Amino acid sequence: MASTVYKGDLSEVTFGKECGLALKHGGFGGAFQFASNATGTQITFSGATEGFFDGSSNLRYPVGMLVGSQLRVNGAGNFTDDDNATKGHVYTIVANSGATLTVSPPMKAVSTTSTTGDELLIDTIGTPTIDTGMTFNANAASSDESVLTDQFIGLAATVALPETKVEVRRSHVVGVGRDIVIQEPQRFSNEGGSLETMMNSARWLYYSLGREVIDVPSALMSDPSGHTKVDISAGDTFIEYSAGTLTNLDAGDYVIVEDGTAVNYPTDIAEPSGTKWGDGATGIALQHAERNEIRQVLYIDTTLRRIHVEEPFYFNHLESAYTLRRLKYMSGSGNGSPNFDTGASDFGNITNRQDRLIFQGATLPSFSIESSIRTHNTGSFNASGEGSSAPGSVNDSKQLTRVWKGCKVKDFSLAADADAEVKMTVNFDALYCYTDTGRLEDANKGDRYTAHRMFENTGNSALNRKKAGIAPNTEKPFFFYNGQISAFGINIAQVTNFALSGNNNSEAIYTIRGNSQAEGRNSAGDSLEQIPFGGSRNANLMIEKAMEYELSMTVIASDPLIFHEFRTNRTHDHTEPITLTLTKAGKGANREEIIIIIDDYIIESAPLPIPEDKGVIKTELAIKPKHVRVISRDAFLHM
Repeated sequence: MASTVYKGDLSEVTFGKECGLALKHGGFGGAFQFASNATGTQITFSGATEGFFDGSSNLRYPVGMLVGSQLRVNGAGNFTDDDNATKGHVYTIVANSGATLTVSPPMKAVSTTSTTGDELLIDTIGTPTIDTGMTFNANAASSDESVLTDQFIGLAATVALPETKVEVRRSHVVGVGRDIVIQEPQRFSNEGGSLETMMNSARWLYYSLGREVIDVPSALMSDPSGHTKVDISAGDTFIEYSAGTLTNLDAGDYVIVEDGTAVNYPTDIAEPSGTKWGDGATGIALQHAERNEIRQVLYIDTTLRRIHVEEPFYFNHLESAYTLRRLKYMSGSGNGSPNFDTGASDFGNITNRQDRLIFQGATLPSFSIESSIRTHNTGSFNASGEGSSAPGSVNDSKQLTRVWKGCKVKDFSLAADADAEVKMTVNFDALYCYTDTGRLEDANKGDRYTAHRMFENTGNSALNRKKAGIAPNTEKPFFFYNGQISAFGINIAQVTNFALSGNNNSEAIYTIRGNSQAEGRNSAGDSLEQIPFGGSRNANLMIEKAMEYELSMTVIASDPLIFHEFRTNRTHDHTEPITLTLTKAGKGANREEIIIIIDDYIIESAPLPIPEDKGVIKTELAIKPKHVRVISRDAFLHM
């Protein structure tokens, strides 16, 4: 008999990147248009038949998923009055469904059709990366909606999802007794998200710090060719080319922007120089890096000559400085695909191992978290064909699917004990919580959104597990006893505990935004809004502020060196970094490895207490670092 309650073993949690959209007149297979209605708030697409749109010009986003995302206009054609660059207008999407977006406040252009030079830009934060394989239908039971929240969150021991809370305004009124007279809901918050993982990769360090550059691997596919390059600007969600016919690149491939231009990571070095990280070297002591970035290709628009990717670029790239390279995931090691070797002679070796440098950036990448719960083990009831029992039937799984958008890491902590796996805890907040309401519709009820289930419909093959970030045999955690620590210019053998934490001090900010939309309801009066009130009661900005690191180490004292380092109270610069090197077990030479590098630090305290049990004397070092960076050698193409 099917269970009738929600249980933890019938729950799924996945996550994915966020990436804005650039929708330009004339793109995606046709001269599609966007035009406002009489009130100046509705944008309708037509003539677009591929890529981000289906054959009926429906934008491939779940109904209501874009609510809260901000929209700007490049109005060089008919939308000059709405142009962001010259007029400063910013609009908020308060509804989306099929071929229609609704924005607030009203646009200046009324009943105007776009022309050459007009473009819509949907901002990245709060916008989950589009899934070009999803299907929209007016009927919930015939839809197959999704976004690319298809990534493995890690070896999570505990997961706390952001709690949606409502601030209630309560008022007494003179002359109407002592009870509360007016009580109204005010703003919504989505706070308290937390992941505690047994760390099997550096992925969450990327979301905690914010920047990633790679060392271009030697095993690659044929380079993209036949195109004329143009500059890439930081924040772009596409690579544009001005002429030619692009060859040797397809949707689903990974494109590398190989750019030898130096990029400085946070350091106290006045003028970084010498070999750049990624320029034939990936060592600890290098002073700056190449700005090589890697992205997955979502769609290639051959009309406008744009290669759309799944995450914005974080650096500028001059066309004269970069070259496009490519590779892709395969079930084996072909086409440059990373692959975990399982042979007895080289077990643990990663063929085509990837090298990346992660460091603190001016901004953090935002991400989306998806969670679905059900009463028994069956999938979504919709066009995906997973579930077999309709809503309301005796075997209905009562699936509840939610997506938290606009998430950013508030703080993180990494702890390594001598006798345990390395653990990483990440705390985060979200801006919005999308809820699939297809089961509330009056007719053709179903799950509009197809929930990602890691081993049923997402990572259900060796190749798909690689794509989802859980390549076979890479799910084992790092252990401290396979680690090594150096500090003050020496290797330290008697460390029993290592704990690093960082606080981004991220803050959700509420702003005043218009919203004139009537709430959609079914015949029973239940709200059909995926994000209530058009997102107007939610925060719409998530801002990272001052970054602060803390480090502690427990060391068994064996000589006076550490105390002398403390009492002289000198600053240790980049020439004497603290490094924690973690390597997974195995026989192969190119195994998974993480190196955490901490420099420009001061020892805050180094007590030497005499233990009551007459045992070894341990010192609990408290250290104040200024900078942290990470070298990861792994089986990911992109974090």
